[in-house]
Amino acid sequence: MSTEKIQLPDFVIANLYTDLLVVGNDVISKRNISKPTTDLAAKPTTKQPAGNEKEWYLGNNGKKITIIIKEADVAFINDQHLQFLSNILSACKLNLGDIALVNHLNNALVYADLKQKLQPKFIIAFDLQTKEIQLPFTIPNYQVQLHDNCKFLFASSLKTMEGDSQEAKLEKSKLWASLKNMFQL
Repeated sequence: MSTEKIQLPDFVIANLYTDLLVVGNDVISKRNISKPTTDLAAKPTTKQPAGNEKEWYLGNNGKKITIIIKEADVAFINDQHLQFLSNILSACKLNLGDIALVNHLNNALVYADLKQKLQPKFIIAFDLQTKEIQLPFTIPNYQVQLHDNCKFLFASSLKTMEGDSQEAKLEKSKLWASLKNMFQL
């Protein structure tokens, strides 16, 4: 597992720190942040929002899109999968600010909890089954399903989409077709 530092877009870093950053005796406004790096393989930041609840997801949840993954040994997502996910979001005219990324291995929340905490309109789950988040039904991978005013899409793991093999290309094309349907692209 790579623990190299990755570079996030400015808006992601700025939204992680809604006030000011203090480094030693210097105060840095978020407008002055230019291409900082962060290590998503490290422990999640325990930034305390208004409700004194620990940050357990990555992103701002701006468009109420919850993405659930299962990745061991990282707080949220590994570097390679983050790049792939960013590309997917970009193709859908979205970005990390629009989503809430939850690593199910670190925060095994059920649908009722996700609904209460994030109010998702869309849930995209990689490498999960509906029973793992306690949904009352099963659906095949890549089928968009509406339930409780939320559209669900379950897909294979991000690992199966790595590389340029025929199998990876097939998984990517199934995902893209489903995303086009889900977001009316």
